[in-house]
Amino acid sequence: MSNIMKESFFSIPIFYVDIENSQELNSKLTHDILQWKKEDEKGEHRSNNYGWHSQDEMHLRDEFANIKNFINYQLKSISLMEEYSLETDLVVQNMWANVSPKYAYNSYHFHQHSLWSGVYYVQCPPNCGRIKFENRQFNTWSPIYEKELSQQPHQWDSVHYEAIEGRAIFFPSCIGHEVEQNLTDVEGQDGYRISISFNSLQIKKGWRPLLNV
Repeated sequence: MSNIMKESFFSIPIFYVDIENSQELNSKLTHDILQWKKEDEKGEHRSNNYGWHSQDEMHLRDEFANIKNFINYQLKSISLMEEYSLETDLVVQNMWANVSPKYAYNSYHFHQHSLWSGVYYVQCPPNCGRIKFENRQFNTWSPIYEKELSQQPHQWDSVHYEAIEGRAIFFPSCIGHEVEQNLTDVEGQDGYRISISFNSLQIKKGWRPLLNV
C-alpha cells in the first residue's frame, strides 16, 4: 500500500440562503424594477445579452432598501464564518437589477474590484436559465475518470445553481460565471427572469465616505 499523502487546498466557498415567504417582497421588487426599466429603457450593457441591466446605484434607491439590508445582513454572517477581522464590515458596494426575457443570457465574466458578489432571484419562471460557475484557470487539461458521476467536488471544473425565487447566492468575485438562456414558455412579463446582482467590499467599521451604503 502506498504511503502517499493527499492534501486539498484553494477551495471555493459558495453560500446561499432562502428568504421564507418571499412572495410579497418579490412582488414589490418586480413592480419597482419594471417601473425603473420603463424610466430607463436603455440601461447598461455588461455581460447581458438581449436583457436589461440597470444602473448600478440600486443600493442608493429608497425602494430597494429592504433587499439591500437583507444582503448586508447575510454578508455579515459570511464575514463571521470566514473569520474576517471584527474591526471591519463586509458591505454592499454596488447593486443592480437584471431583467431577462426569453432567449436572454449573460456571457462568462467575473467581477473586478470587489471581494464577494452575488445574486438574488426575484422572478424565475420554469426553464429560465441556471447560473454556472466555472474555474477555467484549471481547465487546460481534463482527465478521464472511471465514473464521471462519482467525481469529488474538488475535481469539478464547473457547478450549476438553479434560479429559485427568494434565494440569494454569494460567491467570491474572482470566480468566473455565466447565466444560461431563458428558454421559458411563459409569455409576457411573467416569463422574465428578474434578478438583483451585487458586489461587496470589506471596510473598516464606521468608514463609509465613498461607498454610500
